[in-house]
Amino acid sequence: MPLKITKSDDLFYLKGDLNVTNFKKVEKKVNNFLKKQSNVTLNINDVNEIDTRAVNCIAQMFTDALSHKKQVNIVGYGTKDIYDELIARDIL
Repeated sequence: MPLKITKSDDLFYLKGDLNVTNFKKVEKKVNNFLKKQSNVTLNINDVNEIDTRAVNCIAQMFTDALSHKKQVNIVGYGTKDIYDELIARDIL
């Protein structure tokens, strides 16, 4: 299922399948937003599937944001798996 991204204030809603190919679109929107703001939240409640390479991209986005004193939050079903991966990589 194609990925759809909608935004409300500092919250980006992701719907569909998240993979390494379409994550570039998410990353671009988040990075543009973080140029002006210090905090962004990704709601993944309506994401059907996240491939392992997209998880790698999320980990890199967290690392990059932290290095610029910015914050990326993830909420929704499946969040625990992503946070567990970030903790395993010593990112959190």
